[in-house]
Amino acid sequence: MKYYIFDLDETLYKQDENLKIVEAIDKDLLIKLKEIGTLIMFSNATYSHCDYWCGILNIKDCFSSIISSNDLEHSKPNPLAYKKVMELCGINDNDEIHFFDDLPINLYSASQYNWKTFLINKNNNMENYNKTSKSSEDNTNHLYWLSEKYENINKCITKILE
Repeated sequence: MKYYIFDLDETLYKQDENLKIVEAIDKDLLIKLKEIGTLIMFSNATYSHCDYWCGILNIKDCFSSIISSNDLEHSKPNPLAYKKVMELCGINDNDEIHFFDDLPINLYSASQYNWKTFLINKNNNMENYNKTSKSSEDNTNHLYWLSEKYENINKCITKILE
C-alpha cells in the first residue's frame, strides 16, 4: 500500500511576512494522488490549527487522517512520533511511504523508518542541519536519507504523478 504523509505549515501552504498566503497546494493534485494511495496529514500543530487551515485551503476531504500534536506524546523530529503515526494509521513496514516536510531534521527522522523523504523548501535550504552523512566525511555532500528536494509541493506531486 502507498501512503503520502504531509506536514502542513510551510509545506502545503506558505505565507509571507504579512501572513498572506503566497503559495498553496493544488487540490486537484491531491485528488489525483489520493487515487493511487492514502493521504495523511502529520503536523506538530494542534488539531484545531490543522482543521482551520484545511478549511481555508479546502483540502480536508483529501486526507484519510489528520494526526496532530493532540494525538501524540512526542512531536517531530522525535522518532517515536513517526512510529505512532504508523500505528495509528495501520501502516506496515513493507508499505511504501512518501513524506513531505519543509524541515530537514523531520525528514531525517522519517528516513529511520525507511520513509521516502521529500524536502519542500523554496531555497532547498539545508542550513542548521548537519546529520547528513553516514560517515564523518564531508557532511555537506552525503544526503543518504533525503529522497528528493523541491521548491514547492505542487512541483513535487506533479513529478510523482508522471
